[in-house]
Amino acid sequence: MMAVQWSEQAERGWKEVAQYILRDFGLRGLNQFTQRIKENEKFISQFPKACEVAWREPETGVEFRRCPIYGRSIMLYFVQGDTIIIADFWDVRNNRTSQGAKK
Repeated sequence: MMAVQWSEQAERGWKEVAQYILRDFGLRGLNQFTQRIKENEKFISQFPKACEVAWREPETGVEFRRCPIYGRSIMLYFVQGDTIIIADFWDVRNNRTSQGAKK
């Protein structure tokens, strides 16, 4: 199993998504989402090439892989030595206004 490390950018993205989930789905929804992230971390640490390649850096050959979470959030990562670096994390609805705010 490889080690998993989150970049500062990915941590900021996770916090933003967590706030949205807590606001719109409550603590139970946030706990379920957090559990799914932990499961995905474990999965990519065991099978680092299982997720699709989003792009390859032409100069370095580093492959950035896209790991969806519930199909709405994306964990973008790459392998560096024996460590998986989660480079970014976001929700595809990040510009969406919550249903409650629309009323």
